[in-house]
Formats: sequence, structure tokens, C-alpha cells
Amino acid sequence: MYKNSFLANSVRFALISGAAAAAFTAPTVIAAEEESVERISVTGSRIQRAEFESSSNIASFDADDIANSGVTSVDEFLKYIPATSGFQLGATTNNGNDGAKKIDMRGLGFNRTLVLINGRRTIGDVNSDGAVDLNQVPLSMVKRIEVLKDGASTIYGTDAIAGVVNIILQNDFEGVEFGASYGAGTSEWDAKQKTLSVLMGTSSDKGKITVALEYNSQDELKQGERDWAHDALYPILQDDGSFKAEPSGSSNSRTIRLNRAQRDAIVAAGGPDTGNWIVDAGTGVVRPFTPTDVYNYAPVNALITPNDRFQMALNGSYEITDNISAYVDGLYTHRQSQQRLAPDASFGRGAEHQIVWGNSHNPFNSASGNPYGVDFSAGSLADAQASGSDLQGIFINRRFTESGGRIFTQKANTYRMVAGLQGEVFDGIFWDVSYTHAYNEQLDNTKNYHRKDRWQTIVNGASCAADADCAAVGELDPFGDFGSITPEQMAYLSANSLKDFQSGQMRHLIATVSGDTIGGFELPGGEIGWAVGYEHREEKGEFIPDEFSSEGLTTGGASDPQEGRYTVDEMYGEVYLPLHDTLSVEAAVRHTKYDTSAGSSTNYKVAADWRPLDSLKFRGGYSTGFRAPNISELNQDQSTGFPQVGNICEFVDMRTDLTETQRANCNADAYTGELGFAWQAGYTTLAPNDDSLKPEESVTMGLGAVFSVPGFDTFNFSVDYWSIEIDNVIGSTPYQLLFETCVDSVGYSHKACEAFDGGNPFDGGLPADATYTFGNTGELATDGIDFEVDYATDVAWGIVSDLGLRVSGTYNLSREETWVELGLKRDMIGNAYTFEVYPELKVTTSLSIGGDDWNAGWDIRYISETTDALRPAEVTDDNIADAIFYHDLTASYTWSNIKLGVGINNLLDEDAPRYHSGFNANTAPGTYDTIGRKLFANVRVTF
Repeated sequence: MYKNSFLANSVRFALISGAAAAAFTAPTVIAAEEESVERISVTGSRIQRAEFESSSNIASFDADDIANSGVTSVDEFLKYIPATSGFQLGATTNNGNDGAKKIDMRGLGFNRTLVLINGRRTIGDVNSDGAVDLNQVPLSMVKRIEVLKDGASTIYGTDAIAGVVNIILQNDFEGVEFGASYGAGTSEWDAKQKTLSVLMGTSSDKGKITVALEYNSQDELKQGERDWAHDALYPILQDDGSFKAEPSGSSNSRTIRLNRAQRDAIVAAGGPDTGNWIVDAGTGVVRPFTPTDVYNYAPVNALITPNDRFQMALNGSYEITDNISAYVDGLYTHRQSQQRLAPDASFGRGAEHQIVWGNSHNPFNSASGNPYGVDFSAGSLADAQASGSDLQGIFINRRFTESGGRIFTQKANTYRMVAGLQGEVFDGIFWDVSYTHAYNEQLDNTKNYHRKDRWQTIVNGASCAADADCAAVGELDPFGDFGSITPEQMAYLSANSLKDFQSGQMRHLIATVSGDTIGGFELPGGEIGWAVGYEHREEKGEFIPDEFSSEGLTTGGASDPQEGRYTVDEMYGEVYLPLHDTLSVEAAVRHTKYDTSAGSSTNYKVAADWRPLDSLKFRGGYSTGFRAPNISELNQDQSTGFPQVGNICEFVDMRTDLTETQRANCNADAYTGELGFAWQAGYTTLAPNDDSLKPEESVTMGLGAVFSVPGFDTFNFSVDYWSIEIDNVIGSTPYQLLFETCVDSVGYSHKACEAFDGGNPFDGGLPADATYTFGNTGELATDGIDFEVDYATDVAWGIVSDLGLRVSGTYNLSREETWVELGLKRDMIGNAYTFEVYPELKVTTSLSIGGDDWNAGWDIRYISETTDALRPAEVTDDNIADAIFYHDLTASYTWSNIKLGVGINNLLDEDAPRYHSGFNANTAPGTYDTIGRKLFANVRVTF
């Protein structure tokens, strides 16, 4: 049931709580009236101190930075910061998305980056990877975003292995501000983005309140609306031995697939040795399948997915007594999103995945009733192209273009409410108790998947006649050209519509006491800062699939119901030791106890700042961390998927990246012809059945320096080396790695071959289906260097009074994955995969000038080139995702109470870099710009 009443009550509760508190604010700020100085907790620490400088590597962005970027959601802004790598999930991801928006720091995956709101947790995607959907934060309510680029498990607990994104909400706004923004691509004035918002705030001697309402809309953009994405491009071998990218697509069009025995029969009759055939649409004669017969799925796929959000946010505080104040913050988001894929097909090679044709009851068996021109029921031999007896049971892959395409829509509701009390006891001792309740639910609706259980019925005369529904629409000719399936037959074949429901809930209690040294005791560098606390958190989730999904009756695979929950209790302590005016040390420890197989864990952190000169500071730290298995991982059940696999046996004699063993096995058992495209492979993932899933454990190290150039108000350089090592990585071995490793073993003797049925990685000469285990697979390690230059000064250049320059970059040195049990290892830096891109270098440069009432900026975003990890240069036209510069221009002007902003993103209209294995639109949309040149404008009117 879709719980609208539950959500309505939740919103009422939020409003009632707000009225009771009389105002809302971020709980990380406490006013110490006696000292007349603000005490804060910086991201990565729970110690509240005045003038506290963290030893951690933190990047901070304010509301103006976000507004000047022209983005309409938090993920769009964060995906371009240098610390991100791998795969960024958002509106640019069509195939493989459910409307969520997630960030990947250090290329370690969504679920290893912890997202906080006002320093506290929010609910993640409970029934998937556990990561937070950034759709739930309205931009109009964002005061600033702090990105901690260190592990922080000792401060915040699980998931903070790669770093922390802390979104700070507005808490001190006064007045009313109306905001609006509009943006679109300049190519056809498409991919429109629209935002309307209202921000309201007021305060009194006792408290303050900030409220925001926001509506955001993103229009759809299809691949067919961009020349570079219009076609599924694949390298076609030319007469001169080179490769040329030509419009191609999927072999799942109208393909007749023959098994080895059928191919041998044709060869014996004097025909060609090919496993793929097609009925020529013009002549009606069966002939070998060619690359020009593929189906171009690209144009109807979405390049930018539509996303509409309505959001409410509250934040404030109220002073109950001189030493006690109450605070509340709340968020509510309703999202509707959609993805669009090409029409469904009878994917795969097994009988359950394809139309299997050929029986005595099929009228198309007669010599005049099928394109082979032979009587299959009689079992007679055909000419050199076919053999009747051996061709009974033909597998046919049919693209159901008549359906119009697969549509995936989501309606999601998320709310989060935090209520707390904070105060001061004694002198400089602060306490804070808060309770967070968060809930999300999502209804997924899928249209135009097709029922595998009806494929065989509708192509079989007797079976169709025996089924009243089939008899009403008539038997289907499996050899018919596109458009030959009637709407009635299409309705019979389709499963419309599939409805899957999922929900999750989080309850989180935090109690913290912090302060300075009791009794006035000080170290040579000042007072000791400390914090101790306790947390209790409960999470639960459920997934209820549609009956067709649970039974695996469609090409979308099988999905089992899922339900799970866990509780965790944690205690932590933190201390700040100013050993000297030039030297300080931070230390923290956290003990965690789960009621699941994650068990207990104790983690710690030690960090130091040393300032030998006023202009020079060194910082460094060492910490341990962990990521407990989330609900989905703990309850992983049997599921199916369709990973892309690069067939290393294609063009086997031309490749230089194969071992001699791989080459020999390919020549003996694989199809080595000129396919020109990647094949899909079906696989099954099995969950651990002995409740032994262990938490991931990590070690993070960092060492850096900050140099302030003497004689300048703001002229700073910083450089930081970082490394992260993770043990007990939770997941499963990639199909590609299993396939390549198995093929690289004599007699298919490697342990990786156990994943394939009978130990053979080939099925009909193509990569075979695989079955393997989900669990703790091995190790993951990455390291790199962050650097930054920050310069700002006052100038007297006529109307120009301000000048600023900021350069931020990350140089990734390595990202090495190890599957211990299989003895496999790979380094991914500098490589591009089907979805993920791991560049060595990402840099952003911002130059700004301004005056009393205006500002202008020029931003440059740089991503270094990467090499296609799945396709060598000699057997493709392009295995390099080229380095790219994006140029953005912005300007703003303030007149009285009105602030206007305009900008151009991707000024030079750069196309996304193409590389062979780019799965979506011949590229990696999560990494590169896909709209092209975009204009945007925004306005804020304040009263």
C-alpha cells in the first residue's frame, strides 16, 4: 500500500514540532554568552570550541558557490569536485538508475561516502546500497557544504571510509526571499531545468526559525537529440585493416541464433559457418546476419532523465532557559522521476530467454510458411543454408519495437525530523541530546517488459489455440519484420505494469558532552578540548516486488521479497591536546556493537598539527574505520542481472593483449569472428547462507602541508597525500574478471571457472552465464594527492575591487582491487569501464572579479584522459576517453533587494569523450557533461 496517510501525518508532526519549538536551527552552533564568542563543531569533530582549526583536509562551499554553478541539486555540484571519481549517479544516468542521486568520493563507491545533514545522519537507500539519495536536500535551504576528505568512522560510525559530505542548512536567515532559476541546452533549447523557491526566516530574543519551500523540474533529453549520442557506435573492421565507428546497435533485433550442432549441419551442407541469421526484410529470404542488421537502441534512450521534486525544510532553535535551548530541523521531499530504455527484447541465449521456434504444430513449419523454404515438420534437408531436421528448435531474438520502449517511473517520499536539546553546565561544559526519525518509501512502476512465459505460446499454433487470450489475438510470425506484431499481440506479450514497493526507516539517538578542561587546567598551547558520547541507531527496510518480478517472468530478471533490520549501540570519545603554541594533537576512539554478523568493532584516530612557522603548517593523521553490511547486503537473496562483457576472443588474431593460453582457448572454443559489439551475459548472484558477512575494515593515512605566503591577506597553498586501505570488501567478483581469468587457464582449471556451468566459460562460442557468491571478496586500496591554491585580494582597478583565484585538484596514484580467494588483482587508475571512469587527474580552477554590487567568474574543469580497460587499441577505433576542459562563465548583479545571476556552462560546447566500452551514450554520463553548452539564469528577491 502506498502510505500517503503516513506521510501526511509525518508532515503534520513536523509542523507541530516547529510551532512547539518556536524556531529551528542547526544544532552544531551554541552561543556562549559569557564569553561572547561562538563555539562550533567543525565537520569531522564533535568538540565544540572557539577558533578550532581541524587537522583534517576539508573543502567548504557556500550558497553563492552553488548558485553560481547553475546546478539544481547537490549531486550536480559535487560531481565535479576533484575528490570524486568512479561513477556519479544522477539525472545523467538512464540505464541503471531509479531516480536517485548519489556521490562517489575517491572512487570507492556510493556506500563508502557518508552524507550528513547538520552533522547528523539521514536515511539512505535501505533496500539497495545504503547510500543517501541527495534528492532529499533542497538547494534553497543549503547554507554551505563541507567535504571532509578523510575517513571519519571514529566520529560518525559506519560508512565514512572515503570521506564525509556535511550539508549545513540555513539557520539565521531573516525576511522572505523568492528565488527562481531557469536553464537549458543551447542546441535545441532543451533539457530545461526550472526551480521556484521561497525562503522565510525570523528571529526573536529567544529563538529563530527558517523555512523553505522549493519546486524543481528537470526535463527529459533523449540521445537522439544529440548527434554524438544518436547512434550506438561500434568499431567496424575496414578493408584496410583499420576500424571505423559506424552506427550499429544490438544484435537483439530479429536475429535467428543457431547452436553449434545446427551450424555444423549447415557447414556440412556447404553453407557458411555463422551462428546468426536474419530474414531479409526486402526479399523475405533467410541470410547470414551482418553488422548492418543490428537494432540501433540509442535514439529512444534518455540522455537526461526527467526529475520533479517538491520539498519543504525547517530549521531553528528556541532558548528555554539561559542554559538550555531546543532545536529542530526537518526535511520532506516528494520526487517523481523516470527513465526510458529501448524496446524490450528476448535477451539471452537460453530457452527461457528466447523465442524457441520449430515444432510440428506451427504453420510456419511448412515449406511455404517460413523463410527457409523447407518443411521442418518433415525433417527434410534444405539447401546450403539450412538443414530441416537440425534446425528444429531455432532460437530467435526479437526486439519488440512495437511496444514503444520500456518506461520506468518512480514516486518517492522521504522525510527526516531531528529534535534535540542542548545546553551548558558549569563553565564551558556543553551537552547535546538529539533524536532523528527518518523514513522513505518508493513505488516503482515499470511498463513494457515482456512475459517470457507467453513467448512460446504465441509462436506455437496448438498452444496458442489452447489459450483463450492467445487465440483472441492470433499466432505470431517470429520471422516478421518490425511492425508486424499487432497491438493486441503486443498487449498479450506485455506485463503492464509492474509495481515494486520499497520502504526504509531510521531512528537515531545521540547524546554528547563536550567542553574544555575542567578547573582551568591548560597545556602550554591552551585548554584541552574533549567530547564523549553515546549513540543508538535502528534501521529497517522492506522490498515487495511485483508478482511477475518475484517469479522472474520478465526480461528484467527475478527479484525476491526482502525484509530486514538491525540495531547498533556506540560509545565514543575525542580529545584535542594543544601541546604547544605550535603543536596540537587530536585523538578519538569509538566502540560499536551491532546485533548482526557485523558484531563489535573498535576504531581510533590520531592526528596532529605542527606549525614551525607562522606561515607554514604540517598536518597528518592515522585512523581506522569500518563499514558494516547494510540491510540489503545482510538479506541478499538470489537475483539475476545482465552485466556487459567485453568478448576478449573477438578478433583474436589481431589482439596483442591476450596471453597465449587465452588465445589458444579462444581459437578452440570461442566465436572469434567480427562481431563489432559487446555481448550481454546473464548471471546469478547468491547471498551468503551462513550469516557470516563481516564488516569492511579500513585504514586511512594522511600527511600534508599548508603554506601562507607572507605579505598577502589570503594566499595559501596546500598539498595532502592520502591513502585508504579496505579489507573484507563486500561485493561479488566482476563477471569480466571471472571470464578473462578462466579463459587464461589451461583446461579451464582456475578457481574462477567454477562460476560457469560445467566449468566452461563459453556457451555456443560466446561468454557463458555465471553463478557466484556475494560476500567478503578481498581488498581495496587507493591513494593520491590533493592540492589547492587559494588567493584573494583587494584591488583598485576602476569598478573592480575584488580579485580571487582558487585551484583545486586531485592526482590519483592508484586504486587496486584484490580478490583474495581467486588470487586476482587489478589497478584501475587511468582506466575507463562501462560506467566508471578513474582519471589520474581532476582539477577545477575558479577566477573571480567583483565590485560593490557585481561579480563575475570564469571556471575551468579538467579531467585527464583514461584508457578503455576492456578493449585494446588495435581492435577498435577509439579506446581513449580524451582529456577534456570545460569552461564556465558566470556573472551576478545586486540591485537593492534583487540579485540577478546568469551563466554559461560548457562554453565551448564540448561533446562527451567517446570510448569503445562506454555503455550509456558511448561515454560515461556520470563523469562528463552530456547536455552541451547550457545557459542559465537565476534571480533572488529579498524582503
